[in-house]
Amino acid sequence: MKVKQEKLLVCEFITGGGISDEPLPESLAREGALMRDALLRDLRELQQYQITCLHDVRLGASIYAHKNTAVLAGEFKKTFKKALKQTDFVWLIAPETDGILLGLTELCLAAEIKENGSILLGCGYDATLVGTSKTLSFEALQTAKIHTLPVYSGEDLLVQSYFDEMTQLSVIKWVAKPEDGAGCEGVRLFDTLETLREWIKQDNQYLHYFAQPYQTGIVASFSMVCRDGKAWLLSCNQQHICGENNTFRLASISVNGLQTYWQRFETLARKIAKILPDALGYVGVDVIIDTELDKIFVIDINPRLTSSYVGLRESIGYNPAKITLDCILQANFKLPVLQRNIVEIHFE
Repeated sequence: MKVKQEKLLVCEFITGGGISDEPLPESLAREGALMRDALLRDLRELQQYQITCLHDVRLGASIYAHKNTAVLAGEFKKTFKKALKQTDFVWLIAPETDGILLGLTELCLAAEIKENGSILLGCGYDATLVGTSKTLSFEALQTAKIHTLPVYSGEDLLVQSYFDEMTQLSVIKWVAKPEDGAGCEGVRLFDTLETLREWIKQDNQYLHYFAQPYQTGIVASFSMVCRDGKAWLLSCNQQHICGENNTFRLASISVNGLQTYWQRFETLARKIAKILPDALGYVGVDVIIDTELDKIFVIDINPRLTSSYVGLRESIGYNPAKITLDCILQANFKLPVLQRNIVEIHFE
């Protein structure tokens, strides 16, 4: 007798038509497709779900989904809402930029509370909000006594007395970051605070940008799964970042390339999960390791799938989608024994 499979919707925002009415950046589409297809392959292998995937009409459909729904220009939200009504589970992959992930999370949580509503396979509203807002993230990390870097509001920088105080800080270089940015997107490097202030004055950028001291060190991340304020570490990764014209881009990742930091990353993972009790499923955390001071600074908390997922299956020798689903859906979740292979992922 054939068992009826539950329906699962996978929505990777960039390739899924989220910017169907805008030019499609090739690099973002490529990175998004890598994450989407890695997840779809892992889900399909489980043979538990009938998988539907949204795709931008300008892009080809994924060969790993059972059903693909094309999203026409300007019709993402309409198509997404319709698909949400026709599925049992939804797995989002979306950037924090412009509140995109937060907005889609709200839609999913609103659908979840309805009778027979689809279940979101991801973080709750509060964890997503903290992950979206760099200011809230800084405050949460500081409260938990986790090393992080201070953030200075763009609006405050325009106040001369505040700016004068800032120039007295012992900071060699500065970065400007969007309040709700994702990864390297929108980050710019400046030699002086004055040139940063002049830049954020343009086009009222001070309203959604902040200043942060530029921290040198090993650029890294770790992947974990969370539930009920607990965390289980999956991998310790080194990120290889390229700088060009005072901007940054992610060139490659060595998944599990920083295993010497396993114990310290595991401690950080548990501390972060404790301050984000509704963090659920996969979470990625970006850090910078200052080897001179022997400190690890937490830079970003990403309440979603991250690029490291692409190499995670090969690295840990286990299906990471199964781990994530078990963590979300099983109250007595236990992490299986994982391998720690170093896997290189290239995005260029």
